Amino acid sequence: MTQENLNDTSELELKNELIDIECLPENEELELIIDETENRKIIWQPKDFSIREFLSMSQDGDLELQPEYQRKYVTTPKIASKLIESIIMDVPIPVIYLSEGKDGKYSVIDGQQRLTSFLSFLSGKYPNGHTFKLTGLSVFKELNKKSFTELDIEFQNKIRKTTLHTIVIKKESNEDVKFEIFERLNTGSTALNEDEIRNSVYRGNYINLLAKLENNDTFHKLVQKDNYRKRMIYRGMILRFFALTEKTYLNYKPSIKQFCNKELRDNRFLSSEKVKEYEERFYHCVDLVKVVFGETAFRRYILVENEKLNGNWATTRINMALFDIQMCCFANYSKNEILRNANFIREAMLELMTSDKEFIDSILIQTSNREVLKKRFKIWSNKLDEIMGNNGYQQRTFSFQVKKELFDKNPICAISGQSILSIEDSEVDHIIPFSKGGKTEIENAQLVLRYFNRAKNNKM
Repeated sequence: MTQENLNDTSELELKNELIDIECLPENEELELIIDETENRKIIWQPKDFSIREFLSMSQDGDLELQPEYQRKYVTTPKIASKLIESIIMDVPIPVIYLSEGKDGKYSVIDGQQRLTSFLSFLSGKYPNGHTFKLTGLSVFKELNKKSFTELDIEFQNKIRKTTLHTIVIKKESNEDVKFEIFERLNTGSTALNEDEIRNSVYRGNYINLLAKLENNDTFHKLVQKDNYRKRMIYRGMILRFFALTEKTYLNYKPSIKQFCNKELRDNRFLSSEKVKEYEERFYHCVDLVKVVFGETAFRRYILVENEKLNGNWATTRINMALFDIQMCCFANYSKNEILRNANFIREAMLELMTSDKEFIDSILIQTSNREVLKKRFKIWSNKLDEIMGNNGYQQRTFSFQVKKELFDKNPICAISGQSILSIEDSEVDHIIPFSKGGKTEIENAQLVLRYFNRAKNNKM
């Protein structure tokens, strides 16, 4: 590579944060997919800045340390103070990496903690508003408890004029390759995840919308992951929802990361009308998911291994394949349609998760594969269409109220005589099969374990 291109990427490591999301498609895809006809270059430029210049750019709005970075600054006062001491001692400071936006402004990709420490000391306050006074210094001990303005002018000038070696990733770089390089550059002790990188790369109205929606109480109650919201993973989940509903699953092309990046890049500066449209779509779907699935939203019901009778909810893990279909498919129906059939929808999802091998595979294996993603969307969409548009579904399917009444009255399997420990392990069966003229009435209903109902099939 020439000087204009990053020539040491082979020496950079990808550091992946392990999070408790089940079947996260990104975990399956290790290679960036770039069309051979596209320009795959990264254009970069060495351009050193003094700390005074960085401060000036930040104050003028030409440098974005990190949107809402007050929440992201984690350096302790002692470490921040030792960074200042390192400058005074002429200790080399690691390279700062900046991204140049289309508007010519810069955002920090790597070195945000260091840079924030330096600028905070010059301004006199940490991002949280606390006064920045040096502490824990081991060499220049006499400077402990001093703020920047309390230092001798010699030290003040030294800090202001110190040059930080910087590499600027130019705006002409290929966006997808640029995103990949940012991941590789992110080699700090706490690596940025892809949603935090997006927050730096694609600043604009879309990011602002995601920042707003991640604080939605209903969404948080469904996901129930404080660390996801802290690390901007909520934003990535909401972006997936918008990408799959805006472009539809039929137009999905892997990888899911690039699919979401393209959605964000194409609509980076959303108009106020589109922002309102996106917001309404999100609120519509998240409210319906809460009503229909409640605390089991985006979770799998798993039959206990080596036991065919009972199962349990994987309540601690989010299954992103289920998240996709549960959120996205409700966008196609009115609130009245969903609410009128909420119990049927919930039971249908439970049945698919326990009885339909094709569906189960589609939410567990190669979930970001194009055909697999299309398969699970098609299965669930067809099921919803059947429930909404065909009265015959309700005619042959017992309501949840009947199921609960039978379970509360006598939680014993009518076929095997075994106890039913959880209502989710049961189904309501026609004593006289529907296909043989049996009516869908409580007088013709019996509560059975799913396993025995499958074995019974159409037999009387």
